[in-house]
Amino acid sequence: MSGQKKNKYTAIVRKSKLEYVAVCLELNVSARGEDLADVEKNLKTAIELYLEDIKEYPETIISPISTDEFIEFLRDTEPDWYKEPAKGLILRPLEVHEVPSYA
Repeated sequence: MSGQKKNKYTAIVRKSKLEYVAVCLELNVSARGEDLADVEKNLKTAIELYLEDIKEYPETIISPISTDEFIEFLRDTEPDWYKEPAKGLILRPLEVHEVPSYA
């Protein structure tokens, strides 16, 4: 497999109340972990297993995460510091430190 091109995938990782949760945007695959290293390892494993399943079942339709599912992910992983928007505003902050790509 040395000459095979590998796809890169974008992951969003958030710390919920109890754990870290990550989602791969291109494949809509998610994973959980106790810390950043754990969630990264678990997401890589989940992506690898998903890609193996796709090879075995080529009829599988691959689709990126939808806007509605992404909003649900953000709500489900809403951190404790997350506040309602100020009066008269509709926008709330999304804290993004880094968006890693996995090879």
